[in-house]
Amino acid sequence: MSRTVVLHGQTDLGRRREENEDNFITVSGLWGTPSRALAGAIDGVGGYEGGAEAALIAKETIEEYLQHFSFGAPLQLLKEAAIAANNKIFEQRREHATLGRMSCVLSVAVLDADKEMMYIAHVGDSRGYVYRNGSMLKITRDHSSVGMKEDSGYLTEAEAMQHPRRNEISKMAGEQFLDAEDSNNYFDIAEHSFLPEDIALFCSDGLTDLVTQAQMAEILSAPGSLQLKTQQLIDKANELGGKDNITVVLATYTAAKKPGRKRTKEAIEVPIATPSYESNDIMPAMNTSSAKKKIKLLPVIIAFIVGFLMNWTGTRSFFATKEPPAPVPDTIAVPLDSLPVVDSARLRQLDTLINATDTIYRDSVRRNALQGY
Repeated sequence: MSRTVVLHGQTDLGRRREENEDNFITVSGLWGTPSRALAGAIDGVGGYEGGAEAALIAKETIEEYLQHFSFGAPLQLLKEAAIAANNKIFEQRREHATLGRMSCVLSVAVLDADKEMMYIAHVGDSRGYVYRNGSMLKITRDHSSVGMKEDSGYLTEAEAMQHPRRNEISKMAGEQFLDAEDSNNYFDIAEHSFLPEDIALFCSDGLTDLVTQAQMAEILSAPGSLQLKTQQLIDKANELGGKDNITVVLATYTAAKKPGRKRTKEAIEVPIATPSYESNDIMPAMNTSSAKKKIKLLPVIIAFIVGFLMNWTGTRSFFATKEPPAPVPDTIAVPLDSLPVVDSARLRQLDTLINATDTIYRDSVRRNALQGY
């Protein structure tokens, strides 16, 4: 059973802005597969004309590119899509003088539940997180001096959130034309694990400037749908001031359940299949005629063994070492008064018979004769 990635995205104007320059991506069933999805947050750079247009161009270009091209490694395809979005924004800057500084920042990912992986393209100070086992894992790095100091531990999260230069960024999509080689140093192209029950979070700095990771984890750990959690994160940012546009995208999936076995008290007959061996099997083929002969001889062999065991007492002496029999004397001394009267012709016939009999039986034959045979 294929796993299904569930998505929800939402953007909010905030409390102080008059225009929303944020945008987001939520594409379910990427490449016709429910286990794959495209998700991300895009933030038009505030203070410059065309921030909202740049965010929209990035959204449409990345979505169209990844839905049109499906052959290749996801990470490579995402990288190409990010380059295409960057260059399209750059071209718009050159064509329109009023949009000369239009740009955006983004964190976008291809999610693959079957492989339990996500593939990320990132530039600027939008962020990507993974909520796992009660904790938030930051999977992107801010392209800003303050963000780098926070990631390195030089600044605490609270210090970075209050820093006056927090929103000064060093990289933005659309600032320069990129080819395939340049993008390796400009965009952060990476991959990260995406496990069952994880919640992937992509957001603009309108959320992270105000809501701590601990507060995010508290909301994401509570029961409720992704839609509810998304709204709660936005509400929290607005509650803390809502000084910028707020964009939140959440994604998750559950592990496929294995079908359970049914238990029954009734006996179940299980047919036993007779294995068949082909010519390339490990066990060589058996000669059929030879096998039949062996099967016919089997009862005879068994009967012989059983009979032998049953008569072991009487036959064990057969296997014992025998001494040669004592020689039988040719004549036997018999008292004359004990001899019966025998006809002479009868004795001659007996002598003939005795001579023809094996010497082992002479004694008994002669004794029988003398006793009146």
